[in-house]
Amino acid sequence: MSKRFSLSMLALTIGLAGCGSIIDHPEQAVKERRKMAVVLSDVGLGDQSFSDAAMSGMSLLREKEDWFIDYRELSETKSYETAFATLAKQHPTVVVGLGFMGQADLEKVAKQYPKQQFALIDAVSELPNVLSVTFKEDEGSYLAGAAAAIQSDSDTIGFIGGMKSPLIEKFEKGYRAGATAINPDIRVLVDYAEDFAAPDKGRELANAQMKKEADVLYAAAGLTGSGVLEAAEEKGNKAIGVDSDQTAIAPDAVMTSMLKQVDLAITKIGDSVKAPGLQAGQIVLGVKDGAIQLAPIRNTNFTEKDLQRLEQLKQDILEGKVKVQ
Repeated sequence: MSKRFSLSMLALTIGLAGCGSIIDHPEQAVKERRKMAVVLSDVGLGDQSFSDAAMSGMSLLREKEDWFIDYRELSETKSYETAFATLAKQHPTVVVGLGFMGQADLEKVAKQYPKQQFALIDAVSELPNVLSVTFKEDEGSYLAGAAAAIQSDSDTIGFIGGMKSPLIEKFEKGYRAGATAINPDIRVLVDYAEDFAAPDKGRELANAQMKKEADVLYAAAGLTGSGVLEAAEEKGNKAIGVDSDQTAIAPDAVMTSMLKQVDLAITKIGDSVKAPGLQAGQIVLGVKDGAIQLAPIRNTNFTEKDLQRLEQLKQDILEGKVKVQ
């Protein structure tokens, strides 16, 4: 609860500071100042993952480039459509949708405001006023799978996804590919919670996998994943976080996290929409762009040779020797 409170206060500070700057300057400054309006993922702030990483990017834009930042959480608006429509009516520089679950509503509103610039993170739109930003999550998950296989003593590891969808299946497939690159005989257990905001469900699935001898768990499940990490710590096993460095959730269990630099996506959008006219198309970010990587390895029995092996796999991705599908 304290984590959520502090992040909410951070967000409020961003918004109020922006308003203060507008009040302190002549009316012309209001028109010239760029504004980014963001609809956060369904879990919202405090997920220690996707939304929190986006907030870091928004904070950076405000501090470094003096953008005005506004945002909405579903706990306030109750629906994506309401959130997008509310923000579009304000005619900001860009309205950003965070996560694939809001795509349909973003596109519905984007059609109603054809001259308004929109951006979508984690999904691809064909609309002429929507810029799409996606990640090569399978590359980072490949490295996570390799790390899990190196660490595992039972030759059984687990993957828990938030919702079975093409996006989360990219995490699963990359994880499986990386693990089998290290150990072709490794067993990979897979479950989907069908919910990104259910830590108790994550804990339940994690315990079930650990009963089947999984000793390293990878969660791509938003807030649900926190239950996975905590369950692994309680049983003395290891876990891999996602999106942000999630060590703080389970300090003794988290051996690394697959970092998905959503903050970089936010700043990329900011850079792109500075150009005149509506921006569309797709920006794809991966290991090569510094947008996908592993957090430092910790809490493991890794040798220097193991670390070098992981680094070589990363280099193979950079050189195109490994194509993660």
